[in-house]
Amino acid sequence: MTAAITLEPRRTLHLMLDGFLPQEVADAMLAEVFAAEAHFTPSTIGITGTGRQDPSYRSSLRLPPLCNVNSTPLIDAIHARLDELCSALGLNPFVVCRSETSIVCHRDGDFYKRHMDTRIGVSDDPSVRVISCVYYLHGTPRGFLGGELAIHPLVGQAAPVLIEPLHNRLAVFPSFVPHEVLPIRSGGAFVESRFSVNCWLHRATDLGPARGDSA
Repeated sequence: MTAAITLEPRRTLHLMLDGFLPQEVADAMLAEVFAAEAHFTPSTIGITGTGRQDPSYRSSLRLPPLCNVNSTPLIDAIHARLDELCSALGLNPFVVCRSETSIVCHRDGDFYKRHMDTRIGVSDDPSVRVISCVYYLHGTPRGFLGGELAIHPLVGQAAPVLIEPLHNRLAVFPSFVPHEVLPIRSGGAFVESRFSVNCWLHRATDLGPARGDSA
């Protein structure tokens, strides 16, 4: 008789980096996000730019590109620590061919169900997301509860790791890891929302546009 195979829960390597940017830089970025309130639109799922809305699966707002929020200091700081991030996540070093960003607002009742940020298997994409970075911003005092980033194990049914969305905190994990944004409760005002600047670091595949969404 063949013995049954039991898969043990496999914890995913991840990082939490608090005070990631100088405080004045983080606060300036938050002020720019507040000023862009009128430009936020409902988030979609699927291929970036052509996805569909599904409020039963993902409920949030997303800021279109080129809306006067300067994320360059964040991208530069992430790139400067790429080797450190790869080592800590157990990933082979790679050359970043593309840095993709998205600024997201989660208000009262918003969430994003379990998903991954990259495709698994054969695709014709010219690049693939390797590392996902979620940088958190919020007002002071914080106007919401919940909204944790839940990082699920790759194997098994163990409870997910929960990352609290604190202002100026960067969460980093491999893009193939399943994760979700837990529901949020807030007073309802825009400035009381949970904001994140999501950044994905791509490596080239020489094949064919990277797809997926994040927290």
